[in-house]
Amino acid sequence: MSETPATQWREAQFLSVPGRGYSRPPAQLTPEFLAQEGWKSVGLPSAFKRDVLAAAGLEGQTLTDWYRLDLSHFNASQEPQYLYIPRWKTVGQVAIYADGRLMYASQGSMTLNGYNHPLLIPLNAAADELLPMAVTLRIDHLRNSGSALSTVWVGPAKALVWRYQLRQLVQTQLPLIGSGAFLAVGFFALAIWIKLRRDALYLIFFATSVMAFLRMLHYHVGGGFLPLSDEWMEWIKTCSLIWLVVFCHCLMERLHRLSMRGVTRFLMLSALLWSAVTVPGLGILPTLTLLTPMINILMVPVAALIFYDALRKGFRQNSRETWVVAGWLFIAALCCIYDLLLQTNWVSPEGIYTNPYAIVGVFGVTLYIMYGRYVGAMENIEQANLHLAQRLSIREAELMASHARLRDIERIQMLSEERQRLTQDMHDGLGSSLVTALRAVEGGDMTQALLGDILKACIDDLKLTIDSMEPIEADLLLLLATLRFRLGPRLKAAGVRLNWEVQDIPKLSWLNPRSGLHILRIFQEAFANILKHTRATEVHVRTGMQGPNVVVSIQDNGTGFDYEAVRLNPKGRGLHNQMRRAQAINGSVQWVSGPLGTQFTLLLPLSVAEER
Repeated sequence: MSETPATQWREAQFLSVPGRGYSRPPAQLTPEFLAQEGWKSVGLPSAFKRDVLAAAGLEGQTLTDWYRLDLSHFNASQEPQYLYIPRWKTVGQVAIYADGRLMYASQGSMTLNGYNHPLLIPLNAAADELLPMAVTLRIDHLRNSGSALSTVWVGPAKALVWRYQLRQLVQTQLPLIGSGAFLAVGFFALAIWIKLRRDALYLIFFATSVMAFLRMLHYHVGGGFLPLSDEWMEWIKTCSLIWLVVFCHCLMERLHRLSMRGVTRFLMLSALLWSAVTVPGLGILPTLTLLTPMINILMVPVAALIFYDALRKGFRQNSRETWVVAGWLFIAALCCIYDLLLQTNWVSPEGIYTNPYAIVGVFGVTLYIMYGRYVGAMENIEQANLHLAQRLSIREAELMASHARLRDIERIQMLSEERQRLTQDMHDGLGSSLVTALRAVEGGDMTQALLGDILKACIDDLKLTIDSMEPIEADLLLLLATLRFRLGPRLKAAGVRLNWEVQDIPKLSWLNPRSGLHILRIFQEAFANILKHTRATEVHVRTGMQGPNVVVSIQDNGTGFDYEAVRLNPKGRGLHNQMRRAQAINGSVQWVSGPLGTQFTLLLPLSVAEER
């Protein structure tokens, strides 16, 4: 079964009745009214021009326009039929009658009454309901506000629903989606501005999005009750247009980096003045509903002059951004002119308002420019990073070369210090022993036993010096083990038993070859004193902890000595050398001596402020 097409009515019977003030549509039209004289044939779409200036003395005077469609000869199918009106316009209300019976009436606001919403109304929705013989439309409007009615369609749902949905999408839903997206991004820009507080562009973008949203409210609201009165809604619609022009100017000023402070201040003050004098309830100006066409006409040259001045200065930069803005302004100007003609009914009322798309174009142009600048900033950052990487590479090569030179200098300095250390130590130890032997030989006092002792001492000094050059890794026990290995045979040969009673102790981070040699010399002197003076037969070596110090003690069972007498004797250099070396490594030495033997103690700190 083929689909029944819809029928488009391009002609209707028309009657206009003057009145005073708005009146509620009656529930039923009388036959006498429908049969009265004065009905005439008019073509559809039908439009009555709207006055640009409100005529004096016509406030409150209304006209009721009636349109009647004869459906008596309409060849309808068995399926339900619908009435589809793409567009109607009035400052008032609309009512639709089927065979004189009211079946639809607009509600709420007289101004924002859903004029931009298409109508799709069932004529015989019930199964047993017959198609009406006539459909009558009642349109109330102020005398000088004009009214309009598009062509009317009658047909089944399948033939009309897609037309209705397409018209609803283009006229109301897309402007709503566009303004909502604009506002959402505007709030995002506001959040960025609150966080950074550096660039006012984000704040201006947010203000522009708010004004654009308020300006486009009247395209998709209406058809029901509104939270604000008509006066306040009209004030919002008018003031938002003016502020939208101001903020668009501020956006262009920021985007083109122009200095137009004088123009900006003038626009701000003018917008503030207009917003103040048109506040509903003050009575300074008549109703804004009648002034809307005049305001729109006045805004066209003002906006054109502002944007012309901005473009003139922007073209000097010869940038792609300027050409994009110029293209948008040209399209926006055409949209404004067309919508002004549509608003005043100079063009067919079946047209679609294009200003919503021009306003959303502000959103698109701004995003395009901001995206371009974002990409440009990222490219600049990449170039800067590349340049920085090259500079860092050069600097790194210079630092590596400098580091290599420093390492060479450090190595030379370490060798020099080590040479000085070894020279000093050999002078104090091996050199002193050889000098003593030389003097003994020259004086004729050299015996074979004395020569053997001197040579053994020289060999021990040389071995200790060599041992101090080995890595010890901050381990005192490893250093003591080296000492045990070197001195153990001499103690055994002298008949002295060595008792090794050491325990684990922490590593000393400051222990290095220089400080290790000091420790070896201290203990070498201690063992030399035991072998030369005490006649001991047993020696105990112990390690432990005493507060923040590591303790190493050497205790013998010899005859002991008078510590004070030896310390005060200027010829006794052994004890003084031990104390001097202990101080050099931030340590200290102690002696406790008596008839039953002597205990020598070396105290070493766990850490020092500056490692040696």
